[in-house]
Amino acid sequence: MYRKIAAGLAVASMVIGLVSGCKKEESAQKAEIQPTEAPKTASTPAQTPPTTEGASGEGLFKMHCSGCHPNGGNVVKPEHTLKRDHLKAHNITKAEDIVKIMRNPGPGMNKFDAATVPDKDATAIAEYVLKTY
Repeated sequence: MYRKIAAGLAVASMVIGLVSGCKKEESAQKAEIQPTEAPKTASTPAQTPPTTEGASGEGLFKMHCSGCHPNGGNVVKPEHTLKRDHLKAHNITKAEDIVKIMRNPGPGMNKFDAATVPDKDATAIAEYVLKTY
């Protein structure tokens, strides 16, 4: 019975994630970075990205990634984590490898182009992921 409930919750999470896109953690944004505008979402036209000057890789990760990748996991595709062993098994060993995926992800992940996450910020996020998980 518990397996059925867990499976149902997992499917519901995946559907919600796919339908609504990844949600940013508002509290993380407020604690780390005060955006000047709302972040770009899949349903809104292009906007100026939030001000991120001086933000750390950790703060940027919380702002853009932690909603779908809490603690280096993956709520949409649990088999695709950000854990070091998983990344290494898929030949993802450098910050550039992670940035490449951010720019052109597979199904289930929002695309983070340079207008949404500037190269400097994307690299900071990637370095944080490699160092942390």
